[in-house]
Amino acid sequence: MAVALVAGWVWVAALIVRHAIFVSHDSMISYAHVWWISKHLHGGLPLHMPVLDHGQAYAFPYGFVPWATAGLLRPLFGDRIVTVWFVVGAAGVFAATFWAFPETRRGWGAAAVLVNPALVAGLLIGQQPFLWASALLLVAIGAWRRGWKKGATVLAALAQATHPAIVLPLAALLVVGVAIARPRERRTLLAHYAVSLVAASPAVWLVLASPVVSDTSTLTKVAAFFETIGPRCLVLAVPVALALLAPRLKADGWHRMAGPAVVAALIATTAILWKPLQLPWAYRGLWRDPNTSMVRFMATPAFVPGTTYRLLRIADGKIGMYQLIQHGARLDSEFFPESVDRRSWPSPAAYGAFLRGRGVQYVMVWGGFDLVYRTNEHALLRRMAARESPSCGGIPVTVETVKITRPYELFRIGPCG
Repeated sequence: MAVALVAGWVWVAALIVRHAIFVSHDSMISYAHVWWISKHLHGGLPLHMPVLDHGQAYAFPYGFVPWATAGLLRPLFGDRIVTVWFVVGAAGVFAATFWAFPETRRGWGAAAVLVNPALVAGLLIGQQPFLWASALLLVAIGAWRRGWKKGATVLAALAQATHPAIVLPLAALLVVGVAIARPRERRTLLAHYAVSLVAASPAVWLVLASPVVSDTSTLTKVAAFFETIGPRCLVLAVPVALALLAPRLKADGWHRMAGPAVVAALIATTAILWKPLQLPWAYRGLWRDPNTSMVRFMATPAFVPGTTYRLLRIADGKIGMYQLIQHGARLDSEFFPESVDRRSWPSPAAYGAFLRGRGVQYVMVWGGFDLVYRTNEHALLRRMAARESPSCGGIPVTVETVKITRPYELFRIGPCG
């Protein structure tokens, strides 16, 4: 079973690596940030990324280790280095899990690790920072279990710096659990963990300072956190549980039944999460080529480099956002869904204030957006563009229809008053 699963993962990895750009739900943020980091390495690692998030974005909102290393290698390999880094991150998690938890290396334990839903989703969705941070944390666990405390502290700091929003809470829960279970280690463990937190604090500050935090409500941030950490915590929970249960299962003599049951439960969990995590679309990314409709738009006079676009589009994996900034445009948001802020507005005045606050100069609405998100944004744009009165009427922007095509509608936004 384990050998068959390894063969399956090799097949998936080969399908991913054959793409110069692997288009999935969360993959494009890695391509965009690595592109920017590589482009500005002449002055050292860049801090800001003004082409995103209405000029306020940071080059490392997370993803420090994979993005910095991929940025160094991108001049040699182009976008494909990011694609390869997805596979390297997933392979790193597998290897680190078996190294940190030798109890999982054989039989059904190995098969259980290989069907971990967090890894299936992480690779298919394109969660590169999460994969790399998880691998680093697992290596830190293995180092600590072998008594290499200084190395474990450094690795834990890198893991938390690479993905503070998810891996830092996971590491904290792990430390609390170990501190309770092993009181003799508590003082040493907490001291080393405190050092790792201090080392990771600059990355934590970048997360908190990123506009996506202030642009979204507290309720949205809390909901997004629990929706995200739920499936991803399995990357750590599964091997820890297997390691804790291994001696008891062998002692009770029913491990031959328990092993297949655990693997079946994990496969069932993946099946349950398949649609909620939108994995069907992500899975098809193994054969998907990048959409080039935006490239055709940028070849027309309607495209204005150097201006800020708000892009409302579906089913392209955000490749259009990446193509825009590569051709000299700016975006009003980051690649995070929370930053895009897809919602309905109570009035044209409220929506106009939102556009002006973000410095939006063009809004592109692509076909299917209204059907999927069911917001009133497109209708507001049409309504505001149809206004005949030259006065502002309390609306801080003007809207002009620039182009109407079958795939999209383009609106120009200007200041009013």
